[in-house]
Order: sequence, then structure tokens, then C-alpha cells
Amino acid sequence: MEKMLQIDKLKVVYRKNKKSFLAVDCVNLSLNKGEVLGIVGESGSGKSTLGLSIIRLLPPRAKIKNGDILFEGKSISEIKETKFNKDYRGRKISYIPQNPQSSLNPVFTVGRQLKDIIKYRTNIKDIKKIAVEMLLKMGIADAETRMNEYPHQFSGGMKQRVLLAMAFVTNPTLLIADEPTTALDVTVEAQILSLLKDLIREYNSSIIYITHDLGVVSEIADRVAVFYAGRVVEVNDRDNIFKNPQHPYTEALIKCLPDDNKDKKLNVIPGDIPDLSELPSGCNFHTRCNYKEDKCSREKPPLLDTASVGKSACFFYEKVGKAL
Repeated sequence: MEKMLQIDKLKVVYRKNKKSFLAVDCVNLSLNKGEVLGIVGESGSGKSTLGLSIIRLLPPRAKIKNGDILFEGKSISEIKETKFNKDYRGRKISYIPQNPQSSLNPVFTVGRQLKDIIKYRTNIKDIKKIAVEMLLKMGIADAETRMNEYPHQFSGGMKQRVLLAMAFVTNPTLLIADEPTTALDVTVEAQILSLLKDLIREYNSSIIYITHDLGVVSEIADRVAVFYAGRVVEVNDRDNIFKNPQHPYTEALIKCLPDDNKDKKLNVIPGDIPDLSELPSGCNFHTRCNYKEDKCSREKPPLLDTASVGKSACFFYEKVGKAL
């Protein structure tokens, strides 16, 4: 399949109070054209930092220390900011932020904000017509009237639909969706996911879907990359992730999912994700791992092809998955 995005040995460092935090550590990933890649892991594992690195919206205290990002075969890491903003951000690459409640400007109408995207990021002439059509497509009834309303007059689900309209109106080649349903209730989340799946089919965009919810991944992703403490520990097809995990962390995440037995106690992963400024030696996960051996505390396992399918950063991946 044709590669849309290639990330090579990416390292991102945060600096705070004279400390350095390795938020993304030597990440190698690829995204095929028309594919949905799910990025999963606990909070603080580097998922959002990866997305912000691609669209170059990292906060001032963060810096790409090493690596390269290739988009459509061209390195976009060193492109000047003015050119990247003009030709890529909001045009070829769109971004849906985590929280719809705080992602719209409260002092401008929803219509004004959507029309600004169309005006400055596309060559469309009939701006108002397209804005109304996009809102209707997103399931917002009476769109022409609601364009004159402000974000506080919209529910969380409606705001997320507006953000989807802003993301897809430019017909992007790559869409980065950073936990777009986290702040929504279960019913609205299901509606937004259904809408997003329809949009993916219609626009044939390549999607990076960042989430901590494995249930969402099971619905929307083609492949899954599992992050832990800044590193990719497993990459696999969606079905294989659930049926045949190749890393202890992936297995532990799956065991934490609730099942139909309401009397059964939920599993938890012992311990906490390590402090990124003081990562353990060897494998980052070995302090919480049921399969650890002496080697795990001394050596850092590389992400390599497994004997069956996918990639795993575990010396003893063949033992994993048997207890599911």
C-alpha cells in the first residue's frame, strides 16, 4: 500500500524547571493512504505529543530533538513555518483537538469561525453555502440559523460536529483526531463515531486516531500502535491486537476491559506510568510486567517484527496473550 506518512526515529523533549522529559522516544511509525491508525495508551504516554509534532503545534517548552517526519514522501520537519502554515496545516493536514468545550473561540459565532477556515484554507468561492452544507452534513439541523449562534449555545456533541466540519471542509489528506470523544457522554460518543466513520469513507482521508479507549479502537481503526512512556511497544492489525497481543502492556490493557460479568472485579495494571524525567533502565514497562526477567531491567528491547504478525518491543513476546 502507498505510504501517506512515515515517522522515523522521532524524539520530542519537554523542558521544565531545568528538567528534561523525553515525551516521545525514537518512534518509528507509518500510515498508509486511506488507513485509520489507532494510537492507544495511558495518559502521559506521548500520544498527543506525537500528533502535535506532526502538525507542528508543540508548546514552546517542547522541541523535536531528533528524527524526521515524511508526508507524501517529503520531509516536513524542516519546512519553514510560513510555508507549512500556508500549504499544509489546515489544508492537507487537519487536526481535531481533545476538548470541544474549549476549542472554539467564545467571542465569535460558529458560522464566522467555520467560514474563516473555508476562506483562508480553501479556494471555495461560495463560502456561506459550503459552510451551511457542511453543518447539515454533520447532522446540525437548521444550520443557516445556527451559524449565527455562539459556541456556548451549542451542546458538547454539537461543538464536536462543528469541529468535524472545520476539519473535513478542506478535504484533508491526513486527519489527526486527538481523543475527539473523550468529553462526551456514551450516547453522543457513539453518534460522533458513527458520523466519523461515514466521513472517513466519503473523504478517503488517512486518519491518526488518538485515544485511551480500546473500545473506540475496536470500532474505527485498521491498525493499532500501542504507546507506553513515550515509546511504541506494539504495532498490529486491530483484530490481532485483541486476539493475539504481542506485548505485556497490550495484554494488560485488554484485561482491564470490563466484561458482561457484573460481579467480576475489574483488573488494574499495578503501579504507575514512570516519570518521564527518570525513566527506568532497560524496558520502560518492566517494573509493572508479569513476564519480566533480569534481561528486561538491563536492556531496552527494540520494536521488531514478531514471528507471527505485527511488531513488538518485548524480548519474551511469545509468552504473551496466552492468559486472555
